[in-house]
Amino acid sequence: MTSLHVGMTVLPRPARSVLGFGTGLAIAALLAACAPKTPPAPAAPPAGQVTAERLKAADTEPGSWLASGRDAGKTHYSPLQTINRDSAARLGFAWEFQTGTNRGMQATPLVVDGVMYTSGVAGRVYALDAETGKPKWQFEPPLKLKNARGSCCDIVNRGVAVWQGKVYVGSFEGILYALDAKDGKVLWQTDTFVDRSRAYSSTGTPQIAGKYVVIGNGGAEFDSRGYVSAFDLETGKLAWRFYTVPGDPSKPQESKALEMAAKTWDPKRDPRYGGGGNAWDGFAYDAKTNLVYFGTANGAPWNRGYRSPAGGDNLFIASIVALNADTGEYVWHYQQTPGERWDYDATPQLMLTSLKLDGVDHDVLMQASKNGFFYVLERATGKLLAADKFVDANWAKGVDLATGRVIENPDADYTKGKPVIVFPSGVGGHNFNPMSLSARTGLVYIPAVHSGMGIVPAPLPPHQPERMAGGTQIAFATQLLVPGMLPPALRPVATPAYLKTVPSLDMHASLKAWDPVAHKVVWEHKYPGFMDHGGVLSTGGGIVVQGSIDGHLRVFNDETGAVIKELDTGSPLIAAPMTYTVNGVQYVAVLAGTGGGGWNFWMPDNVAFTRGNDNRVLVFKLDGGETRKPDLLPAVAPIPEPPAQVGTPADLAAGAALFGRNCAPCHGNAERGPVPDLRRSGVIRESVAFQAVVRGGALEKRGMSSWDDLLTEAEVEQIRTHLISVARAAYAGQQKGVAAAPAPAVKEGHL
Repeated sequence: MTSLHVGMTVLPRPARSVLGFGTGLAIAALLAACAPKTPPAPAAPPAGQVTAERLKAADTEPGSWLASGRDAGKTHYSPLQTINRDSAARLGFAWEFQTGTNRGMQATPLVVDGVMYTSGVAGRVYALDAETGKPKWQFEPPLKLKNARGSCCDIVNRGVAVWQGKVYVGSFEGILYALDAKDGKVLWQTDTFVDRSRAYSSTGTPQIAGKYVVIGNGGAEFDSRGYVSAFDLETGKLAWRFYTVPGDPSKPQESKALEMAAKTWDPKRDPRYGGGGNAWDGFAYDAKTNLVYFGTANGAPWNRGYRSPAGGDNLFIASIVALNADTGEYVWHYQQTPGERWDYDATPQLMLTSLKLDGVDHDVLMQASKNGFFYVLERATGKLLAADKFVDANWAKGVDLATGRVIENPDADYTKGKPVIVFPSGVGGHNFNPMSLSARTGLVYIPAVHSGMGIVPAPLPPHQPERMAGGTQIAFATQLLVPGMLPPALRPVATPAYLKTVPSLDMHASLKAWDPVAHKVVWEHKYPGFMDHGGVLSTGGGIVVQGSIDGHLRVFNDETGAVIKELDTGSPLIAAPMTYTVNGVQYVAVLAGTGGGGWNFWMPDNVAFTRGNDNRVLVFKLDGGETRKPDLLPAVAPIPEPPAQVGTPADLAAGAALFGRNCAPCHGNAERGPVPDLRRSGVIRESVAFQAVVRGGALEKRGMSSWDDLLTEAEVEQIRTHLISVARAAYAGQQKGVAAAPAPAVKEGHL
């Protein structure tokens, strides 16, 4: 297009003028030259400018949500009051953002200067207009999932950190990214995994700790050796690394702390099993002491009889550890479960606050641990101030506050060879779902679970890289009510006489209001199921907000637990809600999608059974509309007639063992779930197609990694032989009118 230059003004030449060509241009040019100059629009403020000063003063801008728990203490509390006990009944739908995925969603979104930043499946990141949900940018890390198979519990991600113009996220395969908060461009990336021959995964939120960003990893059900790493905020260069368990006992240890820890392990243990102790979540940073805190997971293998045959506390598994944030040097630790052997990770959220105990003010660290105890520790020294049961926990009689040592119940030790029922189960009294501390009431609102498990030693298979290694056989307590479901080794505890000695088998999740000063439950709201309960938000409006796998977002009175409002979203909710304001309007946001601990145990009370698991960001406001629910799923199709049985009896036995160790943690063969029911899959019909998926990575984009480095063609064919057998048995039962869905699996290892 041609243009006319008048002074410094450039005008496009119109295709047509009603005043005639020459006259119209002259008048337009004159008017343009004489018109007052419009001042340039002010430049948009830099994106993602969270700083230490701003985070410290988070209460001065209550409409923001600057960190994973809103404030540096990770309280998941907001002072906002527009949505309150009186107005919450008007809460309705504002907007949604669909991610196009269908796995677990566990992150708490951040809102900084009107932009929402949140993570999704495997480390995807979304930057959205917090008022409308309109996407600003999106980041999807390139994944080769064979590099990160060390996950017992879905390819989830628990959140991002926003700091000085950057968004930090760890991808499932262990790459830490620093993204430009303005446009999502990768500024730097670094590999956080030190040994890719072992099973690791990365699912936790990066922690900003002074000059560095700190992150851990998962994989304690496999053959990993836990550690945490700190990287320079600007360059991604490794600053320090701290291993959480000793290395090969025949070699020098990396630090004096590990030399101390090594004395609590069998010096003749087999280092190929890793040791576990991974810090997969539960980080916090205290600027006052310049300490970074984290919790560590169970040991690997689970069974201490295999992990450390001579016994010992096995530091630093199932512990809270404090390090100097500048150097990574050990400062203190507190081990919650010495010699841990029940999957009692100390990885749930760590919360920093101040409490007045016995008339004395203390800067404390608090945690509702998986092992069923609520801990209060001095932040600077790690001194134990309180340890109280908040759920049934029959593995221990209590904790000696003078020594800090737990008083174990000897009847809960299955490693001696006898089966036991232990509470809590591996689900934990409290797991990854964030709790909330209200500055209004002083109560901590805990997403809790009452559940037990039967557990007994099992043979430990020979070490193979990246394989689960539990050395146990487990069953949920509800399965114990049907002894016929149990293998012979667990049946001795499924008797009326034994069941009278353990807590009730009435499994349930609940929201508990815990008083950390009075050491007691103030109120409790029970749910019928016990899997995948939601995280919690509390506010200055006198309310507590929690989602559930039944698809309801509930608003509670923070003092009484009375339900004020229920919103039926049609999607399972396990992440923690958060709240923020834009242009004076208060919103509540939560991620939708089930998955994580127990993610393959889909229960009938999970709305995903009827409406699927579409991942969404759901946002609500006062006087909003009705929430759109996903369409009802069609009826489950009958199992098609499977192919003819192939293989020998030896192949069938080998295939069942291979499937149990490599495939069963994800493929539970439920009628509905985020992974296919292989009894119905056409892939098992043809060996070529099955090999292409399992060894060729044909479905890697959908979350199925290639196993060509771990399984031979012959082994994959044996697995197919087993699956055909399972499909044929289910099909035969279906034709006789027997329900096709199998009973919940009882398996070796972790949930």
